[in-house]
Amino acid sequence: MEAMSDTTEVTRPDGPAPCDAAPAPLQKIAIVLRDLDRAGIRYCHWKSNYRIQQALAGEGDLDLLVDQEDFAAFVTILLQQGFKQAESATSRRQPGVFHFLGNDDATRGLINVHAYVRILTGDHLLKTWALPLERLLLSDTRRAHGICLPSKAAELVVFVLRDMIKHTTLLDIYLGRRSRKAVLEEHRWLVCDSRIEDCYGKLATYFPMISPAAFRSALELIGTEGAMLRRIRMGFRFQRALTRYRRYGRARQIWWTAASLCGTAIRKLCRSQKTMTLRTGGAIIAVVGPQAAGRAVLVEKIRQWLGRQLSVRVIHAGEPPATWLSYLPRKCTAMVRRLVPGQAARNLDGSADQQDEGRVAYLHLIGKLMLAHERRTLLRRAYRDSRNGEIIVSEGYPSENPAAIGGPGLCTETIEAQTFPLKRRLLQWEAGVYRNVCPPDVVLELRVGVDKAVERNRVRNNQTDPQAEYVRQREAVQHQPPFHGCPVISISTDRDLEETLLEVRRAIWEHL
Repeated sequence: MEAMSDTTEVTRPDGPAPCDAAPAPLQKIAIVLRDLDRAGIRYCHWKSNYRIQQALAGEGDLDLLVDQEDFAAFVTILLQQGFKQAESATSRRQPGVFHFLGNDDATRGLINVHAYVRILTGDHLLKTWALPLERLLLSDTRRAHGICLPSKAAELVVFVLRDMIKHTTLLDIYLGRRSRKAVLEEHRWLVCDSRIEDCYGKLATYFPMISPAAFRSALELIGTEGAMLRRIRMGFRFQRALTRYRRYGRARQIWWTAASLCGTAIRKLCRSQKTMTLRTGGAIIAVVGPQAAGRAVLVEKIRQWLGRQLSVRVIHAGEPPATWLSYLPRKCTAMVRRLVPGQAARNLDGSADQQDEGRVAYLHLIGKLMLAHERRTLLRRAYRDSRNGEIIVSEGYPSENPAAIGGPGLCTETIEAQTFPLKRRLLQWEAGVYRNVCPPDVVLELRVGVDKAVERNRVRNNQTDPQAEYVRQREAVQHQPPFHGCPVISISTDRDLEETLLEVRRAIWEHL
């Protein structure tokens, strides 16, 4: 790249960009950094270090560049601290880039360690450029706030190169305008207390095709309000000079960018969750328990906690949506219930099933069979999605125990003792449907004292609670939910909500 005649001095701000009071670093992050230092692992937090204190407090990703020879030891330390490897649709196209998620009790969220052994940068979607930045950053480091950072000169070189090659496509220009404020803040922070001349030796060693004059002009343009056309022209000149470091040719870049845009649009239309998944795979988390045990609240808290980073979906196995097969029968059943009020109630003790041959008893059995079919359909879809990486949180889950709520209505002996063949056949059909339901991966069995449940139900309904006896009966049968072949974790919800959530998060993270 030819040297430019523009020799305008870079304007230095009067001081560093103002920042808010620095939050305290997370204890888990501090432990990981301590272990990295003790193991002698070469690493550095390589970008956006003007916000390093926020990153250490869990308010953003930790972008750590790790020497390739030390990467195995680095991963071992993270795994020892309970981190789990994850991936996203974009990370699958970026070799040398890894995600590790860790549970943190202090922030009630997940820590995302974004680990690099090779830096891929450039356009926002593909990261087309594989600039040789690793040795530049790791060979000249400093310590600040308890973490290893690159020198200001090395970081300034990387900042200018990354920003310039992002000014070469319409999409990146548009996205760059949205993040312009952050770029200006980082520019002010890097230029303050830095000598531009310190960058020239690093350019001569690692990027001799970029002249000092061109670098100085680019740095001036980045910090100038407006001047978009000048930055675009400069971006194309940097791109031509660095073309040897492209990962994709122009045709492949256009093709993969279009494919990425389509994938992003489809994901935004279909769901609002994150698209990151754990490398260990997805899971079905069943939350079961008696009435007023707090199932709905805990399910929503789990969704919020995991959904900040991972692909999570909530289902209600107790009240599944109608299928195409059961939609019309459901409507007809509801109409019959309105025409025969008070005679189609589902008695808790199963007395409706024991009635003599009659339309009400058979109507009740048909409703139970349709419910079993809807649950099986919902949970089969949930199982498939979980085996494709998604985390499914289910409120309620069919139990294998016929005596418990949410499973088959009667045990095998009682079914065989039925007098009427049609009724016996319907009950056998229902039990067979439940036998074909896939078990969950982990069950959270919520426990609550009967008196506590009655009080919660009274407060929730804002009445004197005429259903107190009903709550007591449901509590008695709900504590019989065996799930063979999967871990069942008993959680008491008599305590404060925050204490319960802490135990729930720890238990789930251990079993994912």
